[in-house]
Amino acid sequence: MWRNVTMGEAPQPQRRLNWPSLRPASDDEQPAADPSGTWLPSAAPRAADPGSLPPPAFDWLYRDPRRWAPQHGPSGRDPSALPGPFLPPGTADASPRVPASPAPPLEPAPVAPPAAAGRSRAVPIIREVVETLLLAALVFLAVRASVQHYRVDGTSMYPTLEDGEFLLVNSLVYTRVDVEALARYVPGWDPGPPARRHLFHAPKRGDIVVFHHPSGVHRDLVKRVIGLPGETVEIRGGVVYIDGRRLIEPYLAGGAVPLGDMAPVVVPPDSYFVMGDNRNHSQDSRVFGPIPVNDIVGKAFLTWWPREKFGLAPNQAPRLAGAED
Repeated sequence: MWRNVTMGEAPQPQRRLNWPSLRPASDDEQPAADPSGTWLPSAAPRAADPGSLPPPAFDWLYRDPRRWAPQHGPSGRDPSALPGPFLPPGTADASPRVPASPAPPLEPAPVAPPAAAGRSRAVPIIREVVETLLLAALVFLAVRASVQHYRVDGTSMYPTLEDGEFLLVNSLVYTRVDVEALARYVPGWDPGPPARRHLFHAPKRGDIVVFHHPSGVHRDLVKRVIGLPGETVEIRGGVVYIDGRRLIEPYLAGGAVPLGDMAPVVVPPDSYFVMGDNRNHSQDSRVFGPIPVNDIVGKAFLTWWPREKFGLAPNQAPRLAGAED
């Protein structure tokens, strides 16, 4: 490293470094290159000077570059003696000399007109928008056909459902299919009676159902299923009896005593006896009789408003009293 020189010091003379140099090879001591341009090392390499650089292992890199030039005969330049690849000692190039073929002319790529390119980009976007709209319409129709929205008007189902409460009703759960019509397209299948069957299940005792008003008024009612087809429903002292057995109903308002009696009523096939939980303020099957299954819209499965009432609809199933009750 050079020592820093300040303004007050006299500059010192610089010393010249003498590096050891290689003695250039002469034409008399080294063989000539072969016609292919590959340099041929000497059969008896010169002993390297111990104080010279670079090491003897790389001495061949520093040979006289004139040795690399191709040699020519007396007739002038030999076409076969064109410069070839430079290879280290001990290697040979066995690949044939193949003249390079001319590169094919470059042709410009076809470019669509700006208007056509714009239309080609717009077509996939329009197709995706149309497919999305169709899918959304199908989902909406499927949901609309299976789920309907209702608002409770009145207190006939109090305390289970309050006035102004919003419900979601499943309109597919009681769907019936004509199995006899389907059997016509399935050879060898005899479905047997009944001809029409529920796709999932029939209404059960305790289900909260929405149905069309029996009088034909454009208004739907919400009640609870009490009697099933073929059962005998009777009310004595405000207590419901099914086939002579008392019905235990935990969903009724505590302390409220239902008023009135009702003579025994046999529920017809494909019909259901429905009643409101607020028995003293409900017009139900005690007034208009059992309702046909075809008038049932669906089963309430969710209450979503008010927020504190959010949850599954309370479809509590009553039980018939046994001998010990």
